[in-house]
Amino acid sequence: MGTMRKLRRKSSKEQYEVESLYPDLPVGHRKMSEVLLDFAQPLLDTVDDDIAFETAISFAAICWNASFLPEKEKHKMLLKIVDEIGKSDALTRLEVEDCAKMLLERKKDLFADDRRMILKYKVVEEGDNQRLLVMSTLAKD
Repeated sequence: MGTMRKLRRKSSKEQYEVESLYPDLPVGHRKMSEVLLDFAQPLLDTVDDDIAFETAISFAAICWNASFLPEKEKHKMLLKIVDEIGKSDALTRLEVEDCAKMLLERKKDLFADDRRMILKYKVVEEGDNQRLLVMSTLAKD
């Protein structure tokens, strides 16, 4: 399943709005790009530039996919990510770990029925706009 959403920056604080590129989807079917943006919203609320936006989307996509792993593998993967991101600063390490836990809980609480894994994503610049492209597939049970 491929998805595309158009993001518009607004105001000087770089807020992002989502605009559907394909508005004719059946009721109840959400594009994976829209789901990923909703899932990442707590992180996106704190971003102030394009680099931070892309970093938040990347981290959210990693946590989304990690949610499909068995507990032992999920824990191992997240420790590796936390170690890599927070290797130079203990405070950063704790913040990354807290964010990962929050996102995994968010996936379980709000997106448990969505069984799509993110295969690939890309943020594409289009003048003052951005587009989030997401390729996904159903996760194996």
